[in-house]
Amino acid sequence: MWYLESYDNQTDLIAGSYLLLAITGDEIRELIDVDESELPLEMGPYPVALADVPKFAKYYRGRFQNQLRS
Repeated sequence: MWYLESYDNQTDLIAGSYLLLAITGDEIRELIDVDESELPLEMGPYPVALADVPKFAKYYRGRFQNQLRS
């Protein structure tokens, strides 16, 4: 299973976790432009720019909550 997680920058703790449904490692590679060569994509902390979060919407049921603090 793949999750998109948001972090609280002040505490470095997970602020939100969103289960991504029916997404493959290849689709993750395309969405976040990660190159792990021919190896299976390992689940890990890959940074996702805030502007790229909407790309994940079709894989998530529900709404993303704004977890940003100014």
